[in-house]
Amino acid sequence: MIDIRVRNIKLNVFLNEEEQKLLKEKSNKARLTQSDFIRNLITEYDNTNLSNADIENVNNVISSTIDDLNKLRDTMYRLGYYQLVEFIDKIIEKLSKICLM
Repeated sequence: MIDIRVRNIKLNVFLNEEEQKLLKEKSNKARLTQSDFIRNLITEYDNTNLSNADIENVNNVISSTIDDLNKLRDTMYRLGYYQLVEFIDKIIEKLSKICLM
């Protein structure tokens, strides 16, 4: 099925330099044209959803936590706390799965 959309309404929008820069950065990051990016904002807007930036921040925090846990795991292994190492490995595995979602 071919989805043909007819767009025959032109809209002029005035932006300042900072807004134009943000539009370019965010549309590039989303890998969309500026027009498609704006259309997505209009059609898919939902105040309850997390933004891509929010999701990226959460992933960064999880990745940082995984790094810290790996350091702790290495220290526990050197000190001979092998049961703690297994426990930490399980936590790292669970966090890694969340980060991949």
